[in-house]
Amino acid sequence: MLRCFMSLYLRGKIWWSRLEVKGIAHQFTTKETNKTKAGWIESRRRDELIAGIGISPTLKDFSDRFTKSLPARVSKETRRFYVTHLRPLLAFPALAECRLDRIHPAIIEDFVQHRRKTGKSTLAVATINHNLRTLRRILHLAEEWEVITRAPKINLLSGENQREYVLSAATIALFEQRRTLMGRLVVILCDTGLRRTEASALTWTAVHLDTTPPSIEVFKGKTKAARRRIPLTTRAARILTEIQESQRLAGVETDFVFSLRTGLTGGREHVSPTWMSHTFRAVCRNLGLPDACVLHSTRHTFCTRLGERGADAFAIQRLAGHSSIVISQRYVHATGPRLDAAIGLLDG
Repeated sequence: MLRCFMSLYLRGKIWWSRLEVKGIAHQFTTKETNKTKAGWIESRRRDELIAGIGISPTLKDFSDRFTKSLPARVSKETRRFYVTHLRPLLAFPALAECRLDRIHPAIIEDFVQHRRKTGKSTLAVATINHNLRTLRRILHLAEEWEVITRAPKINLLSGENQREYVLSAATIALFEQRRTLMGRLVVILCDTGLRRTEASALTWTAVHLDTTPPSIEVFKGKTKAARRRIPLTTRAARILTEIQESQRLAGVETDFVFSLRTGLTGGREHVSPTWMSHTFRAVCRNLGLPDACVLHSTRHTFCTRLGERGADAFAIQRLAGHSSIVISQRYVHATGPRLDAAIGLLDG
């Protein structure tokens, strides 16, 4: 005889239910303030569970629904991130075959240990955290879609490199002196704070060298806040003018600011974000820069230099295209002189 246990209890004014069917506990909200109606919902859910209906899918089964929902929710770059970091989760059978409502900290810890043992010796903490961020996103969507009652808390590993390396003025000058595409690109990134995907997609129609001051526009980016106009420094405007002139003299026909010659026909295509990262890493090794210096360091350099020169968090947010001012506040440091100057405004 099948044994079932049922109980209703209040959380605030809402009735919740705890069912135990086939030895498995199920906890959910009835979304009702009336106990009688809550009891009807509880009974219907019990019958579904006995019949095998309403049981949450496994991570492997749910992943297809997750990936199909991404195009309408996130950018192409973010979608690629989730798809890439979903693969290791599905490659771990204990996690892939686990029902979403049965995922618990012990299984997640087994996955982390598995990644550390089977991954490359240089597998970064950030890589494992990217896997965990993807799992957390999946579980939160499952909760939003009412596939599970509540998503479990997933803690990220400590020790992740925050990519806070700042390029010095001398280092930026070294890149500029190379007179290569990457050398010029690094200077532009440090002076504009463009993301690598934004730089890859930058076209001449978005570059305004004849305005005062010269500027560039970002029409589409990681978030809605990425749409912005960025005034150019004198150095950035000069380099972009040089690139434009060199393309004209070489008879290059391309809409993209940063492009490479490809194929036997000598055609041009815009540089990819992957090419930027790999080429930048190779140049950094050649210059003897530490591993902490990655392509994203150019964006961090841009924001840090703005903060050091007195730009407020709101200005940094607009120029960098941050979605939240909380991110921009990290680059503004309230030093003694700046605090004194702030109080001085009250006397004005």
